[in-house]
Order: sequence, then structure tokens, then C-alpha cells
Amino acid sequence: MALDKVMIGARIRKVREEIFEESREKFGSRCNLTERHIGQVERGDFLISLSSLDMIASATGVDVDYILYGKGENNKLQITENMHNIIDRSDKEELKMYYKCLCTIRSYVNKKIER
Repeated sequence: MALDKVMIGARIRKVREEIFEESREKFGSRCNLTERHIGQVERGDFLISLSSLDMIASATGVDVDYILYGKGENNKLQITENMHNIIDRSDKEELKMYYKCLCTIRSYVNKKIER
């Protein structure tokens, strides 16, 4: 299966814009890459190097298989999109409740990890 540099770039752009909602500059900083390099990869000017791919995957938590081949919709993308939909449709009181629930769950998970 041949790698499609344009589609790889489009998936990286999707991660940057939809998950992190960051500019190329900020996303580049997150991934330890230059803004120019991110732009070139997103446009498909060249095929991404293994080291750049690793930096992006490590910094974002997105599966390499998703970036390279688009295998399935990345779970993190799906979860983030669903959370954005919930947040966008919620009023102030609902948001407070969701925040308290998430903080409680996070506290429980952190205590469980410490044991």
C-alpha cells in the first residue's frame, strides 16, 4: 500500500485543527517542529519523515496508523468531537456539573494508579 502524502497532511491538519485547535506555530512547538515544516507536511509538499511522524504521534497521542493510512477514525478524534458537541449544547449549569464529574473521576483514577 503506497503512502499518500497529501492525505497524510490532511489527517495531520485535522488533528491540529479539530483536536488541539492550534495554529501551525503552536502545534509545531508542541511537536518540536517548525511552523514551516508543519505547513509543508500538511500541504503534502513531501512525504513525512519517520522522525517527524514520531514527534507528531508522541506529542498528540494519535496512532501512527491513523496518520499514515487513515485506518478507522482515531478514537481520540471521535471522543474529542463528541465532547465538543456536548459542550457546545450545554448551558452554564450543565458545564459546571460535567466539570465536577470529570474532576471526581480523575481524582479516583489518580488514586487508583498510586496504589
